[in-house]
Amino acid sequence: MEQKYLRDFEARCTQEEPPACRSMCPLHVEAREFACLMAVERLDEARKILERSMPLAGLAAFLCPGHCREHCRRSEVDAGVNLPMLERACLLYTRSTKPMPMPASGKTAAVAGGGFSSLCLAYELGKKGFRVNLYHQQDIAAAFAALPPRTFPERSLGEALEQLAALRVSFEQVKDFSPDRIASLRGEKILYLGLDDPDLDPAAFGLAGPGDPLTLESPVPGLFAGGAGLSFIQAAAAGKRAAGSIVRFLQGVAPSSAREGEDIYPTKLITDLSAVAPLPPPDPADPLVPTREEAKAEAARCIPCDCLLCVKKCAYLSHYESYPKRYGREFYNTLALKFGNRRSNIQIISCALCGLCGVVCPNGADMGSFCLEARREMAQSRHMPVSAHEFALEDMAYSNSAEVAFYRPQPGRKRCRTAFFPGCRLPSSLPEQTGRLYTFLTEHLDGGVGLFYRCCGAPARWSGRERLTAANAAGLREIWEEAGGPELILACPSCALFFASELADIPVKSLWEILPGLPLPKQARPLKQSLALHDPCAARARPDLIRAVRDLAGALGQETEELPLGRDLTRCCGYGGLASAVNPELGAEIALSRARDTDKDLLCWCIMCRDSLSAVGKGALHFLDLLFPAGDEARVRPAPGISLRQERALAFRREMLQNIWNEKPDEEGDLDPINIEMDAEVAERLERRRILLSDLKRVLLYAGEKGGQFYNPQTGRTLSSLRPKQVTFWVEYSPRADGVFVVHNAYCHRMLVPGTPGEGLPTAAVLEGFDPRGGRA
Repeated sequence: MEQKYLRDFEARCTQEEPPACRSMCPLHVEAREFACLMAVERLDEARKILERSMPLAGLAAFLCPGHCREHCRRSEVDAGVNLPMLERACLLYTRSTKPMPMPASGKTAAVAGGGFSSLCLAYELGKKGFRVNLYHQQDIAAAFAALPPRTFPERSLGEALEQLAALRVSFEQVKDFSPDRIASLRGEKILYLGLDDPDLDPAAFGLAGPGDPLTLESPVPGLFAGGAGLSFIQAAAAGKRAAGSIVRFLQGVAPSSAREGEDIYPTKLITDLSAVAPLPPPDPADPLVPTREEAKAEAARCIPCDCLLCVKKCAYLSHYESYPKRYGREFYNTLALKFGNRRSNIQIISCALCGLCGVVCPNGADMGSFCLEARREMAQSRHMPVSAHEFALEDMAYSNSAEVAFYRPQPGRKRCRTAFFPGCRLPSSLPEQTGRLYTFLTEHLDGGVGLFYRCCGAPARWSGRERLTAANAAGLREIWEEAGGPELILACPSCALFFASELADIPVKSLWEILPGLPLPKQARPLKQSLALHDPCAARARPDLIRAVRDLAGALGQETEELPLGRDLTRCCGYGGLASAVNPELGAEIALSRARDTDKDLLCWCIMCRDSLSAVGKGALHFLDLLFPAGDEARVRPAPGISLRQERALAFRREMLQNIWNEKPDEEGDLDPINIEMDAEVAERLERRRILLSDLKRVLLYAGEKGGQFYNPQTGRTLSSLRPKQVTFWVEYSPRADGVFVVHNAYCHRMLVPGTPGEGLPTAAVLEGFDPRGGRA
């Protein structure tokens, strides 16, 4: 992955940007963190926040005018958080800590002026090991005493001066800044003029005014000046920046280098205020001496500002407890590894690629696009875990095999204007309704409607395997061209995305933009109950289809309601991107997050959504359940397991070819005569372990032909194994007298056990060795 790709992605995510209270603070105090600590009465830790950013925090915080308050995002709801009050409370109820200076550096700096910028510069240089000599004309204590009464406690100034003395800062009060004194100071290698001291005239030092606004550097080498006309906090920031400039100057580095973000600047952080309720500020009896309770109440008004718009809506992002910018860096670092622990692999391949984050993010930071690019690189560099997508790609290959996939023109025609492309899942989940839908289309569309049954190849694309994606697309194109290039009617929104990405020149239409223009099927009927309409994530960028399905529901008379996150903001069901195949637990978590959005049953127009939501116990129907009801209780119909889906796919082909095209059914395979029984618990366990009924039959067939079983005389059970590919299957069973095999358990592993029967296929053959027109190469 190119670093520029990472940087462009990072620039879109604003989560690490500071809140406005910090970016617009001259000292960039971490006000958000400070307020959060004050809200839970962790005052000592809160004081450390102030001391980390504020020079002489025990005094500076009392002098803070609250520049941040007018920029506080809560002010857009009611009133900004009163940070100065919180700072006062923090300092009143805590004690100052002794500064920890660096070892003496042997460097010396002279400071002219007793203003606050001078004191803060001396503090910062003292911490860095400098010896600082500060010359002032007016008594410093007297100058601060001229401030309004109760501006700060009497102890604060004394503590500040003690801290400076502890940092090897010496004070010398001069009668005036005479020409001799000025000449002496001008002879210093480093000199700072604190122009917030009214006794200083910059002209006497050969300057027209303050130095550079950021670095405080004057045209005279080694002379820095600033602080004039500033608030106390702005003066403190000037002194702090001048200290940084002096260090750079003595190191031979340009004082302006690496100063990004030191001045105030508007933040790029995006904060959603839609859910922030008004919370009136407390009315302290004495604002200058707030109580702990009053400070806690005020601190609780902090929002606190962050973005996380995508994380709050996406179960995948929230599951890993971070945000896209950080994920991007972690993924990039993982991809750069040649050896070692690639810790982010499972996270990269667990994203559903649904695109919700990119829609929610005002800057379009799409974690799915980043994950897909990372998967492509993993596959290309052979760092994709072998087992990650193998099963899903084998399932895709089965759907595209010669024994399942087919194209036929409408009976009585050699060429058809259109061809119905139901995708791989609809016929294997709703075979009867799919067949009736095809007949319905042939009755209402002119020019003939062919039937094109196979998988589009989306699993290959989701897995990041570009060669396999291209091979599937090429195979699909070849069949389409042989069929005369009909316009394809796509039932599956994921298929539509695949065609748009890989086969954009093939004309397609969605089934859902065609059905509203046709008469309703005679047997169509709505449910009496209201249903919540769930939109598939693959269609979030198709407002025309989203409107069309609502028109269809209206024509049907089905009462529906919108979900909080629907239409272009719809949540994922957990199937897309092969998320549930790679990470079943997270896939179920994603589906549950969607299911919890409503107490009503869901009406879906993507069969993968319907089955995924049903699998986590949510009542869900597909539109075809209403248009072509099959008589069962569709809302609670369990999602078919993988074995059942494959059996139905094969049966769909056989029944369609026999009933519509009057073709002789395919001969039964060698595995069909083997009869298996198992209880529901065993069947559910095998489904979790991705062990198909056909896998069990292959083991039993091999055991019957070759032998080599293990027999347990105590249980009367037999254990047999077979390694037909990269996986070894073990089946524990009992043969009955009537020829039925009762399966008690089965498991599989990738470990190669010497002597295991069967021959393994190389991984490349499993993943990319299938002929794109069907069957194995």
